[in-house]
Amino acid sequence: MRNERYDFIHLPPEFHRQHKSCEFLLYQIEDFVTADTFKGLKVQTLQFEEAVELIDGEHMLDYLVRTDKSDKHNEIITSNILNAVIADTCQFLQIALFASLQQRLTVTFSLIRKPFVYNLLIILRLYLTSDFLEKFNKEDNFDTTGLTQEDIIELLNATESLLSSKSIKASDVYDFVFNPALSDSLVNMSNKALHPSTTRNKNNKTEIQNINFVFSTKDSIMTQWYYLYMRLPFLLLYLNEIFEIIVIDHLKLDNKNYVERLTERANFFKQNNAC
Repeated sequence: MRNERYDFIHLPPEFHRQHKSCEFLLYQIEDFVTADTFKGLKVQTLQFEEAVELIDGEHMLDYLVRTDKSDKHNEIITSNILNAVIADTCQFLQIALFASLQQRLTVTFSLIRKPFVYNLLIILRLYLTSDFLEKFNKEDNFDTTGLTQEDIIELLNATESLLSSKSIKASDVYDFVFNPALSDSLVNMSNKALHPSTTRNKNNKTEIQNINFVFSTKDSIMTQWYYLYMRLPFLLLYLNEIFEIIVIDHLKLDNKNYVERLTERANFFKQNNAC
């Protein structure tokens, strides 16, 4: 049973339904770090047929590599990355949604950048590329989110067939989040929220006699809210489904866990006439 919100503070009534959808989808994402079902991301058990001999305070993970147990080593590393990145994502989104209720939209747009522009790419690379863990474990200067636009598009395209929501298209996710050519992509909108002046990209250039997000009028705030609640439910649904696919597969959970989440989501959308 999810908590019901009764106080929307400064958020206009026309956005309440979409905000509730965002909160519900975030609740489902939070389950990956709070529910017992997914505790395998935080707690791993190692069993050995013979006594373990660590050399000079050797870390257990190093021991696994030294004794040709790299598969178990990578399984533990993957669990830790998933748990940490999902928890980090939740923290940013929790505060972002609350900031929206408080009409602090500069804060909201700044905070939603990391979950979608960066954390999403880490999770996709971890799951969809064969060399991520090798580079993560061995390369000092490895950039976990250092990808070309072509690489990002390829990753997103690879997820489309995995999703249960067939209305979610990789091209839409790319345009909404990453496309530098669109002034209203999240990467450009969050740049404006983070920087007083944006001059390098003509698609999000600061207007004359203006400071990004600082001189917001009532009309511009309403426009920002409209933008946020037209896109954030879609992006949270995508993020939720990506986490579901990866976590349930990684932990080798029974399919009933997936069905239970889908059923809960379908019931919520039906009861709330949501997207």
